[in-house]
Amino acid sequence: MKKVYISFFGMLVIGVSAMAQKHNATALTSKKFESLEIKAPKGNIATTKGITLWSNDFSNPAQWTPSNFPAGTPPHTTGDWAITTNLNAVPVTALKPAGFTTAANGYALINSDAAGANATQNARIVYNQNVDLTGQPNVLLIFQQSHRRFMENTYVVYSTNGGNSWQEIEVNATMATNTNTTNPATVQLNLSNEIGNKDSVRIGFKYTGAYDWFWAVDDVKITTPDDFDLAVTGIYWGSTGSWGARLPYYQIPTAQVTAIDFSGIVTNLGAQNQTVTFGLQAGAYSGSSAPMMINAFAFDTVPCTASFTPPATVANYTVNAGVQSANIDANPANNTVTNAATIAVNQNIYARDLDNLASGSFNQGMGFEVGNIFDMYAGDDLSAIDVYIHPNTNVGTEMYVKLYSIDPANGSFVYVDESAPYTLTANEIDALITLPLQGGAFTLNANESYLVVAGSNGDGGATDDLVVGTCGVSEAQTSYYYDMTNTTWYYTTSTPMVRMNFSNANIAENSLLNAFEVYPNPANGNTTVSISGNTNGSVAVSMMDISGKVVYQNTLTSLNGTSTLTVNTEKLSNGLYTVNVMSNGVTSTKKVVVKN
Repeated sequence: MKKVYISFFGMLVIGVSAMAQKHNATALTSKKFESLEIKAPKGNIATTKGITLWSNDFSNPAQWTPSNFPAGTPPHTTGDWAITTNLNAVPVTALKPAGFTTAANGYALINSDAAGANATQNARIVYNQNVDLTGQPNVLLIFQQSHRRFMENTYVVYSTNGGNSWQEIEVNATMATNTNTTNPATVQLNLSNEIGNKDSVRIGFKYTGAYDWFWAVDDVKITTPDDFDLAVTGIYWGSTGSWGARLPYYQIPTAQVTAIDFSGIVTNLGAQNQTVTFGLQAGAYSGSSAPMMINAFAFDTVPCTASFTPPATVANYTVNAGVQSANIDANPANNTVTNAATIAVNQNIYARDLDNLASGSFNQGMGFEVGNIFDMYAGDDLSAIDVYIHPNTNVGTEMYVKLYSIDPANGSFVYVDESAPYTLTANEIDALITLPLQGGAFTLNANESYLVVAGSNGDGGATDDLVVGTCGVSEAQTSYYYDMTNTTWYYTTSTPMVRMNFSNANIAENSLLNAFEVYPNPANGNTTVSISGNTNGSVAVSMMDISGKVVYQNTLTSLNGTSTLTVNTEKLSNGLYTVNVMSNGVTSTKKVVVKN
């Protein structure tokens, strides 16, 4: 069976699907960039009925020894581990305050960001007393972490001879650049082979980086494993077309509806082999796998036996999943995943991003293009491309969108058409805009793949120029970045918010959608949607929560000038919402935070 390695929140597939004439590019070395952040939720902290053999909550700093390695690779210069009780010490707003169970009495932190652009880190912090695991051959190391990823490396280190020598195991290696863990995330490692039945065990953490982000850890323990403990640790889903990869589409035009396949990434955290069944529900669809054996301390991809083809009608589908076996699970809370994804079947928009701004892609004011591969399942006419403009984009930036086809002989990208150069106004920053292709509607063929990008020729590095919003994680070789400074294509695993728009869009029609505001933001009790423009048709306004549930909707029969709508938020739960304004088949969105 093909094994797929995936992180749940980003749906990241690490193994690359094979295809004969795919455009192969090297991985993009991302720019360090932090977006206007969205507060990360607390992760589910796994409880265990296994016996806790040792634990430490960093409440006594004297039990931990920090050190660094100036002669190491890389050589350490500045930025060491420290134990702090400051819940806001992490440098990422979305991960503040620290959510560890015992954060208030201390946690360990290394802050590469604060050390600055000229510093490098090669540092560790280790428990300075021996742990006796004699008679315990099967052991787990469990700890809580908070981490924003860039290009650093994070390791668990261990010694079985009282600290005379150390070994290391890398963790977080599959995280995409410029993404966050939950706050906190729980890491569980099976170290039975490494430290089981040893009498002089020591545990620690190591970080290497150079002006990267940070890593914080807390609430470390060594336990025996439960006999039966399953977890759904990811969902690998999407449709497989001519590109050859299973691509998840979060917005699908009715004309492109096709079979969607689902597989669960199921981890057996227990000490006994188990036969498992994975199940998934999306609307009326209910899929299930055949029973599959997963060995103790292993994981596998468990596919549903039947695919899901949604009706070609406008609707949202919320994906929920779970795993079960015949045994009583020690921690049933991690057997299910609710709201794993929302799939929106709509009239015109084809999107691979999560529609929830997380970060951005740019080239520090130099020319670049970035976008996504899309498989066509039916022929259709593409007239425009949507792109979310990141808040850090410079007002007055000149940009464009572009369409490429794929050369079937060698997989190279073939220019088809682009928009006219377009200058961004203040109203178009932190907003989704639609730019039409200059040549009008272009027919995309069924069973072919295309690349759509947003780009800029840059301003010579005077500003950050264009910053394209990103959200979600792409499989390698399915989202691409073109660096004009060295005329090289790279692949990126951060999904650009660049979409196909099959409406008959033009600039005049879209001018309305670039001129609406939501205030106050955050909303406390109510918020106002202000829309300016002129249109012959109706304007539909809706507001959705993160699960895709519509919590407000209204329609203006026509618009001539400026209209305002007041949305009462008193009865809404605190959190992030999306405001959608649609006219002439084109939708523009903005985010609003409810903070009653």
